[in-house]
Amino acid sequence: MSTPHRHQTPLRGLKAIPRPRPDNPDYSAVNYEYAGRIGHIHEVVSIDGRQLAKVGFDDRKIVYFLLEDLELDEAAVRGTFHDR
Repeated sequence: MSTPHRHQTPLRGLKAIPRPRPDNPDYSAVNYEYAGRIGHIHEVVSIDGRQLAKVGFDDRKIVYFLLEDLELDEAAVRGTFHDR
């Protein structure tokens, strides 16, 4: 049975650059491959009290990161690859 989660979309389209801490066991090689790349938040999901952001990148890859590990640019134009 999956853990219930709650979706939050006020950050949708916000420019985000993942900055995960090195050797974080919560992340896989894919997370580190996309670290430092510019993406945009598709949604934020709260699971077990932790906020995970679903981040989309220009190659249409979606990768989840802890919200606290994202550098957010609220001044940038909002949008996701779905908006193009």
